Amino acid sequence: MNPLKERLQSLDVFRGLTIASMIIVNTPGDHDHAFAPLKHSEWNGCTPTDLVFPCFIFMMGISIVFALQSKKDDLEKRRDIILKALKRMVLLILIGWGIQLVYNFNFSTLRFPGVLPRLGVVYFLSTVIYLYIPQKGWKYIFGGILIGYYIVICLIPLQGSFAVTPTHNIAAVIDRFFLSEKHLAKFAYTDPCGIIGTLPAVCSAMVGLYAGAILKELKLSAKNKFGSLAVMGCLFTIAGLLFNLLFPLNKPLWSSSYVLFAGGICMVAFALCYLLIDIKKIKMPYWIFTVFGINAIASYVLSEVLPEPLGLIHVTTTQGKVSGMHIFNDIVFKSIIGPQWASLITAIVFTLIVWLPMYVFDKKKIIVKI
Repeated sequence: MNPLKERLQSLDVFRGLTIASMIIVNTPGDHDHAFAPLKHSEWNGCTPTDLVFPCFIFMMGISIVFALQSKKDDLEKRRDIILKALKRMVLLILIGWGIQLVYNFNFSTLRFPGVLPRLGVVYFLSTVIYLYIPQKGWKYIFGGILIGYYIVICLIPLQGSFAVTPTHNIAAVIDRFFLSEKHLAKFAYTDPCGIIGTLPAVCSAMVGLYAGAILKELKLSAKNKFGSLAVMGCLFTIAGLLFNLLFPLNKPLWSSSYVLFAGGICMVAFALCYLLIDIKKIKMPYWIFTVFGINAIASYVLSEVLPEPLGLIHVTTTQGKVSGMHIFNDIVFKSIIGPQWASLITAIVFTLIVWLPMYVFDKKKIIVKI
């Protein structure tokens, strides 16, 4: 079977939109003057920015189904699939660590958790679940993890208190015990990609597995697939809002309510994308986002590494030296449109800079695979 025929344009477009959003929120011209929706919630709550990472994990779940459905029943191939998934996990962890070393070549303070390490571990565990657990059993794993995580975080007292705060929660205690403070995020007491928070992140990928199973269901028409995705997404979102009453929406902890709410939003957004692109065939320049979507990891890695060489470029002004992205933000845009819009426009310019080499890759049919 030709894999190109199996490729959903809506999946590449939605993935590309997510990567573009991720770059914009990660690299503003000025973090202090970014618009509120383009910042993460400090603790409880959920901003549009908080939906970007779970969207990427959600799509990873869909991709697992599309890549493995035809192979999952072949017992002889399972070992090779697991080994490849393990290799991919290790590579993603090493790339994530490598990005950090670009900025600070110091292994003694290397942060072990991170976006790419979490993606790697979640990918491996989700692949194992997809290969070895029948779909009827997914709900037990999904529900068991979310309820168990709620019990561990909210119902087990820590130092005699049930309070769950940025500096008082079991997730942070576990991270600091096993990884030590020097190998965790320096900007927060609770590392947002910590050890046990990876388990509910697997559930975010499982929402993608459910979506992928719907999309691959031969008995459903395209319109019925859209309807199933939209309805299930709404149910997940409502469930997340209800669970929020017990376990607040919280990205740093990747709370159970956050999994449901964010997963539901992702599923509904993807369903709309699927409707417009793959069902209605509405003509738009989707290729702009597909460029990112086909080379998602390469795009993300480039966006994380590129600010370092850009920082070597200096411009001298009356107020001193300005370097890197601040050249666009402070000199070009800030005096014209104000600090907040300057920060956003600078982020968009940087996203276009990352997009250009990915466009060349797309034209040359180069797909960077891990």
